[in-house]
Amino acid sequence: MYEDEYYFITKIKDDDRIPSLKPDLDTSNRNYDFEALPIGQAPLRFFNAWKNENLAGGIRSIAPDVLFDGTNLVVIDKIRERLLNYEIPNFHIYPSIYIDDKDHWHEDRWYLTFTERFDCWDRNTSNYDKEGPPIRLGGFEYHQVYNYKFNEELMRKTPLEQRLLFKMGGTLDAYIVAHASILIKLFGAPGSNGAEYIRVADY
Repeated sequence: MYEDEYYFITKIKDDDRIPSLKPDLDTSNRNYDFEALPIGQAPLRFFNAWKNENLAGGIRSIAPDVLFDGTNLVVIDKIRERLLNYEIPNFHIYPSIYIDDKDHWHEDRWYLTFTERFDCWDRNTSNYDKEGPPIRLGGFEYHQVYNYKFNEELMRKTPLEQRLLFKMGGTLDAYIVAHASILIKLFGAPGSNGAEYIRVADY
């Protein structure tokens, strides 16, 4: 089953030390999360959305190799270098800065953007909310999906190199999905890198 071959890349739950990224004002005014930004613009800048709460609670945040802006990823230089070895469809990388709770600037960061999503889950075999109407934005429909089954015909006719890494389409979650063959090779072992990997079959 294709669901055994793929993993959602998600933020580690229940670890307050790992930041939840929030863009600064300049970054929030740019369509950085779904457009390929022209090279030469200022880097994207993010800080910890829970900075004040962490400082008040004495929680020391960390800056692991993978940070999360919602379901989108901000990664360090070495992960970017690995990603450059692959031709991933609709995929762009843009320089970014993470400003930590002590106002230290981590300038070795890169934002991963997918300008198109790969809508590859099966409406007949997946478990999703069929009662409420889907959210409609920009001509696309987004559903609340509880359990994913891939569209086997679509997966078969899509070459593996074109579906090694993608952003799930047609769903409100919009997770980034990686094939097992490249997951650890690109992003490293889960846990210490700030991420956890959930096999699609186990979601």
